[in-house]
Amino acid sequence: MAEKSRLTSRSGRKAGDAMPSDDLGATASQLTGWSIDRLDFPTFRIGLLAKIMDRMTIRQLLDQDSLSYAEWRVLARLASMADGGTVVQIAELAWVDPGEVSRAVSSLERKKLLARRKSPADGRVSIMNLTKEGREQYRTTLSRRLEFHENLLAGLSAQERADLDDFLGRIGERLAAML
Repeated sequence: MAEKSRLTSRSGRKAGDAMPSDDLGATASQLTGWSIDRLDFPTFRIGLLAKIMDRMTIRQLLDQDSLSYAEWRVLARLASMADGGTVVQIAELAWVDPGEVSRAVSSLERKKLLARRKSPADGRVSIMNLTKEGREQYRTTLSRRLEFHENLLAGLSAQERADLDDFLGRIGERLAAML
């Protein structure tokens, strides 16, 4: 119950509910945690926004697609891997622990959304591929995810989107250099 209340905004909408296009009176500063003394950095706010988007995504995936976030990560990464992928490869692409990927793979296999086959190069390693049902689920879920992200960016011009992408890319370059 506590989790549910934390996922409800001041307007009464739950995380994951679609935001009406005319509900633009809210400001970012109304988000809990937006302004915290000595943590008033744009990069801190990026993390906060990512966390909020993750929570909304978790709710939407469960409510609309009966998928966990981990399962969606695996579906999305495998969809980009024409020859399939191993647990380790998927984990690296998603920046998550291989154990999380392994559990999601088992669940997706039970749901008949992916299939495993032994690697011809190393029989101890399994290569996962999406099944026909998995590809259909991916396309359906991707459509919803695209709508979600498009809704978030709806107030930005094409130039502002390009600038935002450039700014994020530069921050990403700095992070990559720190690894």
